Amino acid sequence: MRTKLLALEPFTPEAGYLLSARLSVNIIFLVESDWREGVSWAKLSLIIFGVFLGLAAWPCSSHSEPGAKRVSAHLANEVIPLNSHATTVGGFLRELSIAVPPEARVEPPLDAALVDGMSVYLSGFTVTRGMAETVVPVEIEIEESWRHGPEQVELISPGHIGLKRAICTIFYFNGQEVGRRQREELLRPMEPREVVFYRTLSYSEDGPSVEEILVRRAKPGPHHPPPARYKQKLSMSATAYEPGPHSCGRYASGNTSCGLKAGYGVVAVDPNMIAMGTRLYIEGYGYAVAGDCGGGIKGNRVDLGFLTVEECYQWGVRTVDVYILY
Repeated sequence: MRTKLLALEPFTPEAGYLLSARLSVNIIFLVESDWREGVSWAKLSLIIFGVFLGLAAWPCSSHSEPGAKRVSAHLANEVIPLNSHATTVGGFLRELSIAVPPEARVEPPLDAALVDGMSVYLSGFTVTRGMAETVVPVEIEIEESWRHGPEQVELISPGHIGLKRAICTIFYFNGQEVGRRQREELLRPMEPREVVFYRTLSYSEDGPSVEEILVRRAKPGPHHPPPARYKQKLSMSATAYEPGPHSCGRYASGNTSCGLKAGYGVVAVDPNMIAMGTRLYIEGYGYAVAGDCGGGIKGNRVDLGFLTVEECYQWGVRTVDVYILY
């Protein structure tokens, strides 16, 4: 196979891209045509070098932004280098938010085409910068909830103020403001003050309190109506246990892991699903308190407290709706 040498040209990014493309085609042709005949390592190395040479030229662009031109604005007290997407000098100054007065002198003129590397001279223009920090006041977030007892407001988190900084660039012509640019940065985010407003639960709508459930120890059954208000309803697998050795082993004490007396009105749950001390309503069982846990009670399962083994067998295993109450 004959190889065709490329003429040397001034090395620009565009030339690098072309060189890479041409030599990539040569590699493909070489692999398809001459691989069985043997490959000259010198020839192959030359072609691969050309490919990498082209790729190396890829980032050699004079702009940090695609399609942008690097332009310098020369003011009386400062030179500002910027990337611009404008097509004219006037468009570049509008990007800076500068309103050029008719009597101002700008070189090149406003209608001149903007090119990469251009310097724009603004006679009589100056620039100043200022910085100000402002406080972001604390907002109050109020959550409404219910519980037995009088209405009460409880502070959950005090929150704290935020802080932001405004940086302003102001342009002047002969002492008169002709434009400004401003940007803000958040130094510290505001955290809201969290407050819970507890309303009073009523027995008729919400059922008994935790204390009333543990005092009454009402016999379970479907005769207990569900509450009108609840946080969440879960479908759970419900089993039954009694406080004796049949359910709790030979060392059964009659008390739960939380120190409550086991039996009616106390159920075992997975604390990762339902917090200890939560008031519950279980379909077909009634009101109860989450007051026990065990190694076998995991996930979407609840173990209901009874007094006798016969009651446990009668209950068996059921899928029931469990209402998590306020």
